[in-house]
Amino acid sequence: MDYVPLLDQIRSLICRIFAEHGGAMDRMPRETVLIRDGYFCGRRFEADGLHAVWFTEEHEIKFYDRAGAMVRAVALSLENLSPNLRRAA
Repeated sequence: MDYVPLLDQIRSLICRIFAEHGGAMDRMPRETVLIRDGYFCGRRFEADGLHAVWFTEEHEIKFYDRAGAMVRAVALSLENLSPNLRRAA
């Protein structure tokens, strides 16, 4: 799968879930590349006090509210990017 369309789909999903949690989505979230031991391991997205972390190795995005509590985790199928949404316990 081409990485750029995948990243665009990830961004779109993140914006949608941020909006569901009350985020003002008048602009794109700020992105930060995450590096662990010198290797790319994911991206962090932040907007309006909400943040999400896409863990590439785990094929998962975790969403956090303004207080830092995890509110949702999304498991991604990289073959077709069909998110399997589930609520945090």
